[in-house]
Amino acid sequence: MPILAIPEGLQSKLCFLGADILPELFASLKQFWPGLSYVMVADENTWAAAGKKVDGALRQAGFIGAEPVIFPANPVLHADYRHVPGLARRLQGKAVLAVGAGTINDLVKRASFEAECKGYLCMATAASVDGYTSTGAALSVEGFKQTLPCPAPLVTLADTAVLGAAPPEMTAAGYADLAAKLPAGADWFIADALGEQRIDKQAWDLVQKNLRDWLAEPEKLLAQDGMTLQGLFSGLAHTGFAMQLLQDSRPASGAEHLLSHIWEMRGLSCRGLEPSHGFKVAIGSLLTSAMMLETCKLEAEELQRQWREQEPLSAEQRRAQIETQLLGSAVYEPSLEIAMRKFREGKALQERRRQILENWETLRRKIKGQLLDFAELKRRFKLLGCPVQPTEIGLDKKGVYDGIMAAGMIRNRYTVLDLLLEIGWLEEISSRVIEAYFEW
Repeated sequence: MPILAIPEGLQSKLCFLGADILPELFASLKQFWPGLSYVMVADENTWAAAGKKVDGALRQAGFIGAEPVIFPANPVLHADYRHVPGLARRLQGKAVLAVGAGTINDLVKRASFEAECKGYLCMATAASVDGYTSTGAALSVEGFKQTLPCPAPLVTLADTAVLGAAPPEMTAAGYADLAAKLPAGADWFIADALGEQRIDKQAWDLVQKNLRDWLAEPEKLLAQDGMTLQGLFSGLAHTGFAMQLLQDSRPASGAEHLLSHIWEMRGLSCRGLEPSHGFKVAIGSLLTSAMMLETCKLEAEELQRQWREQEPLSAEQRRAQIETQLLGSAVYEPSLEIAMRKFREGKALQERRRQILENWETLRRKIKGQLLDFAELKRRFKLLGCPVQPTEIGLDKKGVYDGIMAAGMIRNRYTVLDLLLEIGWLEEISSRVIEAYFEW
């Protein structure tokens, strides 16, 4: 069905995925923004891909449009909050149409909220991110990547012809972002088993129930197969619905996204360009999948033996680790508070380790069942043109290792990184994965 089913009670009211969005666009403007003139927001690339044609069709149909807001294609537009205040002033009192992918959508999402608009409409131009239908806007604020609160779009429209014409690397990035839900789901299993964040079945099913089907045939994406592309976009959209439902990004992200965030905060670049979100998440997914697989090789007896022989980390040592990774950065103070709030020592650590042992066999089974075979995940990414080696996005061994050490410090989200820290294996497993799973 071209109109995707949206769970009741969400902010989004319509998500149309089909061959011709114009009838749905006209109807949506009349239904949700009657009597308002519209303003279109795009960049030069998305204006050329869809915005100009749609703007002309709207004007020809009698809709009144303000001067469009078109960001330059070069330099590449970033999802930085500094663009929001000025954009919000341009959107006040209008029906707002965001034409683009993740960056445009996040900027418009927050700006329309600050402008107190009656929601906004998103016209997706690539199956590249899961943020189209999510609440919150992922924006950098003075160098600190945050998810700022704001409603999801009332309406999301995606023309399959426009999605199919998007640059292949954008579709590859979307595939990687959707594939990240495999290790992210394993992270949720871990958090659920240890009482950190229980699995919500409805949100889980929105993402995980059909996930392997949506990811099953990347070869067909290369051929721009319409049904496969629709499946990819549907998976990304359903992930956004799950985030709306839970009012949390847990259904969409785990340690792999934390790695992406820390690399972005540190200004990661490759050959002078910042890798896309999806490409950073691809490497993050390979890393966290490998770490989980190595973790699952540990036997309960091995854990207990190490706990007898190795002194646990002290609060002073943990603070020193945080200082080593983040002191002097804009994120140090909030991350210090987050990381130390998560840190366990003494009786609290003993109780956590007892809990881990009780759940160890079940956890290992669930994690292994959730993950795709590492070689197969790598094959699919490589087939579509996603990076499969950290060096392809500008990371050396130290950059990977430091990213792993820092990623668990920046968000109050329990993942495999926290599990490994608490069992005393984070450094060992990280080093093992870096040396054994990747080429340097």
